[in-house]
Amino acid sequence: MRDDYASFRNRGAEIIGIAPHDLDETRHLAESLSLPFPVLADARLTAFEAFGVTSRVWSLGQRPGLFIVDREGHVRFQHVGWQQWDIPSSARLLAVLEQLNREMPPASSPS
Repeated sequence: MRDDYASFRNRGAEIIGIAPHDLDETRHLAESLSLPFPVLADARLTAFEAFGVTSRVWSLGQRPGLFIVDREGHVRFQHVGWQQWDIPSSARLLAVLEQLNREMPPASSPS
């Protein structure tokens, strides 16, 4: 997603990463991966538990979760993987965004 960030933004989407680390570790991770999008620290795993992506016995570490949330806060797409490499491709996510953009009216501009 890092390499396709502009394509996501061109479709009206913002990527926000959430890392299961403290602020310093999260900052180091984002910098080391040269991530162009914000990454939030969640050392207490509050978001991970809320979205059901906490580690399980059969997963090798933190389970990846990918969610598309619309402007009203509704989850329109979700994928929770079993392993770190179990995530949808950027092409798949961009196709989902294209479909959602066809279904949803554009955001109204402020008066």
